[in-house]
Parts: sequence; C-alpha cells; structure tokens
Amino acid sequence: MFRFMVFLISYGICVVSISNLILYLNYRTLGYSWRAVANYMLGTTELYLAIVSLGILFILIFDLIPSRSPFS
Repeated sequence: MFRFMVFLISYGICVVSISNLILYLNYRTLGYSWRAVANYMLGTTELYLAIVSLGILFILIFDLIPSRSPFS
C-alpha cells in the first residue's frame, strides 16, 4: 500500500511539473530565444521535481527496491 501511495504522489508531481515545463515553452511565442527559454527552464524547480519524480517512478515500476527483506 505504501508503494502505491508513493507511486500516485510521484506520478502527480511528474504530471504537474512536466505540464508546467510545457507551458514555459509559450515564452517562445513572446519573442524569447530558445537559449533564453532553456536557461529559464533550467533554473526552475519544476525541472528538478520532474527528474526526481521520474526517478522514483522508474524505481517503483521496475521493482529495484524489494518490498520484503529476503531474511524475513
């Protein structure tokens, strides 16, 4: 149950942060260059939240952490 809740929370954070990163691409229509938009996106916390949440999802989906100890 704990793994399922962590999955749902990290999935929600992933969706919100990636959608915000996509919305930041609208600065391109205001006349900013690709370099300025990329530099801005690299400075936001949404990028790092997306990377961390994708890492957590990868660990949970591919079962890299066992749910039980092998000695129990």
